[in-house]
Amino acid sequence: MDEWKKIAAVLVGGALGGGLRDLVDVAVGQVHLFPLGIFVINLTGAFLLGLIQQLAVRHAFPHWLVAGLGPGVMGGYTTFSTFAVGAWEALRLAPWQGVLYVVLTAVLGPLCAWLGTKTVPVRATPEEEWEAEEEVSL
Repeated sequence: MDEWKKIAAVLVGGALGGGLRDLVDVAVGQVHLFPLGIFVINLTGAFLLGLIQQLAVRHAFPHWLVAGLGPGVMGGYTTFSTFAVGAWEALRLAPWQGVLYVVLTAVLGPLCAWLGTKTVPVRATPEEEWEAEEEVSL
């Protein structure tokens, strides 16, 4: 029964976080080609997940609430927050492995994204691709 409560909390939280992400992205927007909205989302998400983690420990939140707020709301809002807290924990507990984690993620993440874009051939100019990406903003 507790597992179903946790799953429900993640599902509801994910919907709320995803909606919030879209609202913030639209409200903040972008500056030239710099995705300021996503940048703000990533940084605020990292901050909020760290805050949630500390509050959960300090106040002994139930597992379903931690799951709903962490992987649910913050996972829907941004996955960068999860990376940031994981990187902080790794750097704190095993500095060498933490640095490796951060560097590999920073290098391989964009590489994987690039590889993903190359799996589906698109015949468009960079301007046309940018306009299409704006319509399908993640």
